[in-house]
Amino acid sequence: MSTSVTPSRFGSEGKSYSTFRNSRSRTNPSDRAGEEIEFASQKALRDTWFTRMRIFTAPYFAEFIGTAVFVLIGCGSNLTYTVMTSNAESAWLGAAFGWGIGLMLGVFVAGGVSGAMLNPAVALSFAGYRGLPWIQVPFYFFAEFAGAFVGALLAYACFAHSLDPFDGYHRQISGTFGSAGSFGNFARPFIGNGAAFLSEAVGTGLLVIGVFAITDASNFPARSCTPIAIGLLLTGLALSIGYPTGYSFNPARDLGPRCAAAIWYGAGVFTAHGSYTWVPVAAPLAGGIVGATLYELFIVSRRAAVVEEDDHSSSVSVHSSETFE
Repeated sequence: MSTSVTPSRFGSEGKSYSTFRNSRSRTNPSDRAGEEIEFASQKALRDTWFTRMRIFTAPYFAEFIGTAVFVLIGCGSNLTYTVMTSNAESAWLGAAFGWGIGLMLGVFVAGGVSGAMLNPAVALSFAGYRGLPWIQVPFYFFAEFAGAFVGALLAYACFAHSLDPFDGYHRQISGTFGSAGSFGNFARPFIGNGAAFLSEAVGTGLLVIGVFAITDASNFPARSCTPIAIGLLLTGLALSIGYPTGYSFNPARDLGPRCAAAIWYGAGVFTAHGSYTWVPVAAPLAGGIVGATLYELFIVSRRAAVVEEDDHSSSVSVHSSETFE
């Protein structure tokens, strides 16, 4: 995925200059002078510090907005089913689709500008194997965490008055009227941190393998359906292996909303369940790298060997036909 962007209105400079140059011979000197001044002023406007900074920061603002959209819809889905239903099965299904749709929309928003990582584990994997410049990785991380934080704030703002009658104006982390889990994830009470780490790492590894396959032009890429495919990928992982931990699979998606939740729920969101906070941050980073490495070692290398074999067969066939002739 490319992480550089050149706005389309700047991409026509060559054509505009060519048209201007070809038309000079058909105009009188005074008109030519006016056109030259206008062209120079337009070029100077494009070269302003503000424009250069806007182009430089575009991928990071895209990551910020895309992640905010993703988390807003996901946390909103969690809060909806926390407040309105006691049916755990329907709530789980609805929230899984909510997070998948949120990710799909986030990728639609940011994909053409930043590549729509929306996940530090994915950004780290793309830096390791898909050419994302390492110097951009810290900026991606910051944009994703900030976007997740803002998305969670917006979700809380939309549901604050709905939570009041639910918990009696007393925000609780866990229990019958607990709602902090709608923001940061918490493993099931019977799941230890070690088992939770394994679950999060495996889930994120599968997520990265899926993203690599969906975006691999030499495999079977989803192309224009990439956002839909990635959203369904997350929904599938949530429904299949997300139960033990609540399927974070994304350090920003957990830590950003958890920090936002601490404003109303207190510091207990960081210390609950045996100081669980580190698990959904560290495990996805480790699992993502493992998943990316497995894909590159056992899928890309095999595909490259097949392509090389096909090319060799084609060259032998061509050589044989030439000899026969």
